[in-house]
Amino acid sequence: MKNESPEERRGSDRAGWLKLAGLAVVLAAGTWLLLKSLLPTTVPDDFPRLPDLAAANPGLRNLLVSADKEARRRPGSAEAVGRLGMAYQANQYPDEAAEAYRIAARLEPGDYQWAYCQASLQEESGNEKEQFNLLQRTIRLKPGYVPALLKLADAYFKQENLEQAAHHYELAAKASDQGAGLQAAFGLARVAASKEDWNKVIEYAGPLVQSYPHVRPPFQLLQKAYESTGQADKAAELREAILAGKFTDVPPPKDALHDQLVELSYSSTRLLKEAGLLSRFGYPDLGLQVARRALDANASDADIHNFIAHTLLTYHGDNPEAIDEALRRLSECLRLKPDDPTPLWGFTQDFFDKPKTPAAVERLRALLRPYAGRADARYYLGLVADSQGDAASAISYYLAALKNDPNNYGIYNKLGALSDKIGRFDAAISYFQKAVQMNPMDTNSRSNLGAALMQQGNYDQGFKELNEVIRLKPHDAPARFCMGFAFLFSKKYDEAVTKFREGLRYDPGDPEAHYGLGSALAMQQKREDAVRELREALRLRPNYPEAQELLQRLGG
Repeated sequence: MKNESPEERRGSDRAGWLKLAGLAVVLAAGTWLLLKSLLPTTVPDDFPRLPDLAAANPGLRNLLVSADKEARRRPGSAEAVGRLGMAYQANQYPDEAAEAYRIAARLEPGDYQWAYCQASLQEESGNEKEQFNLLQRTIRLKPGYVPALLKLADAYFKQENLEQAAHHYELAAKASDQGAGLQAAFGLARVAASKEDWNKVIEYAGPLVQSYPHVRPPFQLLQKAYESTGQADKAAELREAILAGKFTDVPPPKDALHDQLVELSYSSTRLLKEAGLLSRFGYPDLGLQVARRALDANASDADIHNFIAHTLLTYHGDNPEAIDEALRRLSECLRLKPDDPTPLWGFTQDFFDKPKTPAAVERLRALLRPYAGRADARYYLGLVADSQGDAASAISYYLAALKNDPNNYGIYNKLGALSDKIGRFDAAISYFQKAVQMNPMDTNSRSNLGAALMQQGNYDQGFKELNEVIRLKPHDAPARFCMGFAFLFSKKYDEAVTKFREGLRYDPGDPEAHYGLGSALAMQQKREDAVRELREALRLRPNYPEAQELLQRLGG
């Protein structure tokens, strides 16, 4: 064995001491970590207490317990505590949410999202002053945050501080992606309209009606601007487009916090509200998805069943499977609230807008039957009897409904249409005249009156009524089609062609109008044009024997 020199012994001793020191550090760190994991963490005195969740649904209970546990495990993490605040806000616990957000903002005072979360909570609580202050703080922390800029701009607009409103809308427009461009530009158009700067309104709103053809408010602002600048033709064109189209309001901008709150929510109230907004702004299928989540949260809420039923009816009314579910949802709604048939009345009112199977009509009739003794049910029972071809019962129900609601011009219109269908033309004219007398602005009753008068050979009075329809409703296609057929039967082919073409500008998908136009063109010896119109009629309605027969006669 080799003997170590003094220097080697000293080096060996130093290495040993270094190893021992390193081991001591490792052991100390391990002991500290072990103690930290074993000892309870200290949460702030203002940390929100977990509420009593005994009556909560399992999903909500699991969410809040899990979020609370994670925030208590990491009380120094703004993200964990802030996430707990979101879970509370999403599920209608505003006090607990406020406490969590305050702690998160205290932990990370430079993070904009906790100021914005607090602003959102104050908005839901109706505290506009505090919301305004928190939105300003959000913008100071993140100047280009579009959702806060738009809300702050709206607040300034409401305060009639137009300069600040315009400034913040402009900032949002510069910072926004395509998803918020509509709201920023529309906000600038509103400010310009308030200042009566109509050229600026045209500048801002003009592109919006092109990019967002189904959003009504920009059309309305632009129409007002054209009227105010003497551009009557353009104003009339927009007014006609507004009357003819189906529109939504300006939707809210994209907002990540809003989406997170919906995702975290087990509150049937919040989810049903969100479903309604989605449907209102043109996303009914997404609305149905959210409504089904609301139903999972609270299956005993009759309003949710009613929403699903009416949304399916409105947007999928020609789908038998959707109607089957709609009727089931409506039945459950009535079971939960048997003393409130209002949802049944609204459903029945819209039920016949699209054709329904006899089985579906019979199921609706069964839902109405328990309410047959109520005076306000008679009209709806009449609708069902009318649909089933039971004219006698329908007339009886309608007349009974008039006793309960003698000023309802719509019932007179229904009686007129039913009387016309069964060949009681004098009665039909009398009912239509009563409806028009009660509501001169009702173009439906007036159009029916014009058609009935023409059937009786009273063309002068019939044309007078139909021209009044067009004056009241310039885009009305059926009135023009009716006049077209009247001219056709009177052998006034040029006038017939004119009216059919006018009507088809507004409703190009009417097969009868194409057939009428084809017939008039054939009488003018315009064979190629006539063949084209008849083929279009058959494309729209393949089983159209009159069009097929005329097409064959023309050799088409």
